[in-house]
Amino acid sequence: MYKYFKLLFLFSIYFILVSCNNIDRDEIDMYLAASLLSQVENSSKNYNDVVNIDSSGSYDLVNKIILGAEPDLVLLANYDLKNSLKSNFEFYENYSDNSVILVHNNSENIKLDDICENNYEIGVADPKRAPLGKISEEILEESKCALSKKSYNLRISSDASSLINLINLDYLNFALIYKNDFSKIKKEYNFSYSSQNFNKKLIYSFYINNDLNFEKRQKVIKFINYLKAQENKSLPVKSDK
Repeated sequence: MYKYFKLLFLFSIYFILVSCNNIDRDEIDMYLAASLLSQVENSSKNYNDVVNIDSSGSYDLVNKIILGAEPDLVLLANYDLKNSLKSNFEFYENYSDNSVILVHNNSENIKLDDICENNYEIGVADPKRAPLGKISEEILEESKCALSKKSYNLRISSDASSLINLINLDYLNFALIYKNDFSKIKKEYNFSYSSQNFNKKLIYSFYINNDLNFEKRQKVIKFINYLKAQENKSLPVKSDK
């Protein structure tokens, strides 16, 4: 009798574990660039299936994959990516684009050279962790500040989201941020952005895990199409004129 109950107990545990694994397989594990977190969360809040999002700087996410992480879907900034991502994940399609701007709360328009010449503190993302930081580093190196060999008075944050947080906590007066993130700055601080054009464009792209079976791949593609449809709804209607 004891053996019977023991076998029944073990079978019940096995059934629960198998059921949990089946549930897990129905979910989508997604790595997402930090700068897109609020946008994707708003777009997917009414989505039927469960999507587990891990959000950080794009280079942070790539490094996790290099160390062995295997998300089903990756959506990140497609800028100077390491080959390890491209070899284990298949590029599917692009999602949106972005550019880098200089923001400030100065009463007059200001340029990057002015900030460097006056040794003002400027906020940038970490070039080792986020494409925004990599592009910002390139912008600084290509500016007249680098030509005059003046040191930069930098305040480095981990990624795009943390940089916006620093601005909103009133720790920064100048920063290089994504143009799409400008609306996230608190209006009370009276920030505007410089007319200076850095000619740096960044594209966010979807990558799908190569090891997914057909059913899971179709589930991931369905979610991608849903996000794309929600993104298209938010775009302004073009005039016929």
